[in-house]
This record gives sequence, C-alpha cells and structure tokens, in this order.
Amino acid sequence: MMDILTTRWLHMKKQLVSILFWAISPILFTWLLLSGTELIQNQSSIPVGVILEEETEMAMQLREKLDSSDLIRVVDIENETEARQMVATHELDSAFIIEEGYEDAIQAGQRNRLITSYQTDLSMGYTPVIEMIASFVQEDSGKVKTAYTVMDLGEALNSSSIPSFDEIMNEIYSIEESENLIFTNFTLLGEDAETDEGFSLFQNPWSLWSVFSLLSTFFLFDWLIKEKNATTRIRFIFNRLSFPTYLLSNLLLYSMGLFVLDMLTWGIFHILYDEGFSISQLAYLVSFRVTVCMLVFLTGLAFKKLLPYYITAVLVILVTMIISGIILPMEGIYESYPWVAYANPLRQIVYEEVCSGWTFIAPICLIVWYVKGVFGNAAGN
Repeated sequence: MMDILTTRWLHMKKQLVSILFWAISPILFTWLLLSGTELIQNQSSIPVGVILEEETEMAMQLREKLDSSDLIRVVDIENETEARQMVATHELDSAFIIEEGYEDAIQAGQRNRLITSYQTDLSMGYTPVIEMIASFVQEDSGKVKTAYTVMDLGEALNSSSIPSFDEIMNEIYSIEESENLIFTNFTLLGEDAETDEGFSLFQNPWSLWSVFSLLSTFFLFDWLIKEKNATTRIRFIFNRLSFPTYLLSNLLLYSMGLFVLDMLTWGIFHILYDEGFSISQLAYLVSFRVTVCMLVFLTGLAFKKLLPYYITAVLVILVTMIISGIILPMEGIYESYPWVAYANPLRQIVYEEVCSGWTFIAPICLIVWYVKGVFGNAAGN
C-alpha cells in the first residue's frame, strides 16, 4: 500500500492546485450559490418600516408574521419622524405604526384605527402589505371572539371550571401550531396521495452539494485516463501488481480521501446551516460516495482521451439535473416511466435512501471488469 501512496503522490504533486480546487469545489460552490441566492432574495424583498408603540404579545406576533413573509423585509424604526423621512426619501417603501393599545382594542372587538401607515405615490408594496396586515388583524380578532364565546358558553352551562381568557388563547395558539391546515394535504377516500419525485436544488445544502460533488468527482478521476495512456504502463507486465489491481487500489484511495472531505463538509454544513448529525444521514453519505466513485471509475474506463471524458462528465450532470426534475417538471414522466427516477445517481442524497439501483449495478460491473482484466493479463503472459 505504501508503494501505491508513493506513486499516487508523485502523480498528484504535479497538478496539486487543480486537485485541491476540485476537492473543495463542492463546498465552495454550494456556499457561494446559497449565499448569493439569499442575498438576492433579501435585496429583492420590499423594505417596510414597523414601529411598535407597545410590546404586548399580539403586537409582537403581528410584527413577527410580517417578518416571516417572503414579500417584505421588516425594518424596525424608533420613532414616527424617522419613519416619515425614510418613506419620503424612498429608503422604505412604506411604514406602519402599531398604535399604543393595540392588544386592548383587539380584545375589546375594535378593528379600526389600530395601525397608522405612511406611503408615497411610488410605494409599490403598500397595497399587498396593508391587505396582509388586515388579514392578520382579522385573524387576531377572530381568536379573541372565539375565546369570549367559549367563556360565555361556560357561564351559560354553569360550568365549574371555566378556563381563563389567557388559557383559551394559549390553547388556540397551540392548536394553530400543531394543526396547520394551510399546509395540510387532503385526499379523497381511495385516492392515492401525490408523491413528488423531483427535488429543488435549494431545499437544503445537500441537494446542491451532491450535484457539485458528482462533477468534482469526474474531474478528480481524470487520472484514470492519463495513466491508461501512460508509457509506464508497460512496466506492469514485469510487476507483481497487475494494472487492474493498481487501478482498484487507487479507486479505494480516492474514495477514502473523498469520504474524509464529505465528513468535513458535514461539519461545515452543521456550522453554516445547522444541519444535524444522524446515523441514517451517515449511511446516505457513505452509500452516495461509494456509488458515485464506482460509477465515475467505470465511466473513465470507457475513454482513452480527456476531452471526450470531460464532455461526457458535463452531459451526465445535465442529464442528472433534468431527470431530477430541477430544470423541467418530471411528474408525468415518473408516472409513465418510474425507472427514470431510480436512474438518478444522486438518489441517496436527494431522496434520503441508503441505496439505489446503481449501488448494486456498479459493484457487479466493477467485478466483471476486474475478473476480465485479470484473466486477460494471465492469458497474455
């Protein structure tokens, strides 16, 4: 094994910069693309100023609901004068003041003159924001009305344990959080629930990373074509180590090195994106890395020149992105041809599966190639 490591290092040090670039490119490109997307999204959202004249629970919740919208970007303002100036100079699209006594007014059943707003003729986001605020106010008012109805019903029934207003409101918030009907999928009796076989590149960092990782693996494995064409290959005729064994040893070496980088990626994603650690995810990573390395290795065996190999690598990435449903919707294709979804080499990561069809096909092809190569060398000798 030391001979393999020494030989590998002699080849690698001549192109160390290129190897280091492709080794870190999945992490680097994933971070750049996600950061850029987040920056563009923040810059494209409409800046809206909010002034809280009271810090009651309902007023704070209204501000948090506005901030959770992808349409706007909430900017906290200290006073009304500053808000009017920023709107006039178009630093803010519009501004809203949640007046003192907002929560008391809602609890009293009032809905008018609770919020003061400022806008200009160029305030494009004012109308949708004011409609959004009106819906939130209506929602809070409905919750309060429900609480009072429950309390009145308890009194009418002479109940000995009538819950307080705060207890009812807390229960309403708890039910709202646990039973989110807005995002609940309903199906009719006997109807199969729809399954989405496609995935979004930006749904988590692992999806984006898997695409760049597949591309970088192709470019890191170009040593296979270079050494197949090397004049020093003739030396293996007189060597105790056969050429197929030498290639498999390098495959194992590269797979182990890339897996170490995958573990480093896992730690970086935990820091940057709060990705958790789990045994199941470790299994996905191991399976993905082993499968991808074997597939790329087998692909490299079919080429004698670098340019066709690089072109094929790019085409494989494009086809993978297409069959994953990133570029075009693939739901209809998946229904008619289910095997298309299983042909995705990124399946372990994006669908969180321990293995895919390639996990079984690749080792079989690798064994067949190795046995054929050993017997071919024996016959030649």
